[in-house]
Amino acid sequence: MAFLNALIAFIVTIGILVTVHEFGHFWVAKKLGIKVLRFSVGFGKILKSWQIGETQYTLCTLPLGGFVKMLDENEGEVDPSEKHRAFNTQTVYKRIAVVVAGPAANFILAIVIYTVIFIIGTHGIKPVVGTVKNDSISQQAGLETGDRLLSINKQDTPSIGEFSFAFVRAAQGPTMQLDIQSKSDNLKTLTLDLKEDFLANPEQGVEQYLGFEFALPTLKPIIDQVIAESPASLAGIQSGDQILSVNNKPLNTWRDFVSAIKQSDGQAMQLSIFRNGQTMTRSLTPRDDNGTLKIGVSVMAPKGYLDEWRVLVKKQPIDAFLSANVKTYQLTMLNLKMIQKMILGEASVKQISGPISIADYAGKTASIGVVSFLSFLALISIGLGLLNLLPIPLLDGGHLFLYLIEILKGSPVSQTFQQISIKVGLLVILSLTFVAMYNDFSRLLS
Repeated sequence: MAFLNALIAFIVTIGILVTVHEFGHFWVAKKLGIKVLRFSVGFGKILKSWQIGETQYTLCTLPLGGFVKMLDENEGEVDPSEKHRAFNTQTVYKRIAVVVAGPAANFILAIVIYTVIFIIGTHGIKPVVGTVKNDSISQQAGLETGDRLLSINKQDTPSIGEFSFAFVRAAQGPTMQLDIQSKSDNLKTLTLDLKEDFLANPEQGVEQYLGFEFALPTLKPIIDQVIAESPASLAGIQSGDQILSVNNKPLNTWRDFVSAIKQSDGQAMQLSIFRNGQTMTRSLTPRDDNGTLKIGVSVMAPKGYLDEWRVLVKKQPIDAFLSANVKTYQLTMLNLKMIQKMILGEASVKQISGPISIADYAGKTASIGVVSFLSFLALISIGLGLLNLLPIPLLDGGHLFLYLIEILKGSPVSQTFQQISIKVGLLVILSLTFVAMYNDFSRLLS
């Protein structure tokens, strides 16, 4: 069932993003008087086709992309009476407009989605400091248990999600200013000295990097759900089991249990559990899931236990639109920063995801709710727009690079140069695809 949900969510995601991207090319081409022969969503065998006016609209079997085919002398004979409508006969600036329109449509889609999300409102958890680790960045800055995190560099952080996003954006500097409200309601500003580059290893998470954990209501270490074929399932752990101790160390809260798993170093753990009035022992070994040790269980939480910790962040339409532009810009800059770091070898290429990971995330966000799925859709739309602007032949950015050369030299680049660039571009794209698929399968197998 989870696989089917992920597949459907993936097809919807790619379908929307590809259609919007190609519509950007299509709309600008039509506005400039260029004849569009075909508008296709997907590649391969045609499943459905419509002829509307002079354009054929098709839906194909492989939903991994799409294309807009325009009248072009480089791709076939053109009737002399329609030569002025061929793409290749347009001025270089018109061709640039058509090419840029695709990625631009993806950025516009992200802005529209974030505007809708901000108007609807997003639920989150108040960012309150729980435990603080010794000698951590947080402790050295003066953070204490119970402090509520109000803003980073004057950007409000009403929820944990907003705090994490603001932190990632601000982490590009050596320091950041943190406004907090202490347990005694005193307001103060602290300075965090960032010793290491967070973006070089973002998988570690904000809490681990800063050295504190967000506070949440105390939960007993009682198991709710157990994932099939997980270490807990194979060890015989069942829903309703209460974990009494790990390696003879008593547990009082669910957080104690999570900490014990993290500190196990992947070694076997002896669990004492309470079930149906009886105490029994079980042994299991946590699995490493992308650097995080997990056993495949969730905690049993009483209904409404988070009510007093929840916040709803909503904005008026104009403010929502402005905030959506800012967030789209911030995420674009953050993605560019990550690309730069991967090129320079300062960040791992393991962060590159392929279709399997995208399908997995699409399915998970869709199962959570509309807002979560829309947020995922906006994020991927930004990534798709930015990816297509990279100066890689065969991508929109590669075409723009050739047009820039054409402007500088005063004439189109030679066919030989174009053929060489296509081969280089194909090699780069195939290499990136291999890395993405390798990462996907590594995550799947782990």
